[in-house]
Amino acid sequence: MDPQQLRAELPGELMGSWRLFASGFLREAYATGAPTRVVFVLEAESSTAADTQLRKLPLVAQGRMLVELVELRPFVNWSMLFAQG
Repeated sequence: MDPQQLRAELPGELMGSWRLFASGFLREAYATGAPTRVVFVLEAESSTAADTQLRKLPLVAQGRMLVELVELRPFVNWSMLFAQG
């Protein structure tokens, strides 16, 4: 997709992501050093549920934006510092 066409479709993508944020599904959004990459922190029951919601975004639905999901879990390793051994 050429940059001008992407710019023309960006408002719809931004509105879609705003709706996901307003619903509480999208918790945080970050820009990266790569201008074509963003990071969303989501609240979802599963990666399947997250994928389903993200596929509602226009550019994702059209296959023009790729999604990579990474499940996060609480970091519990610090508890080893205080384990009774």
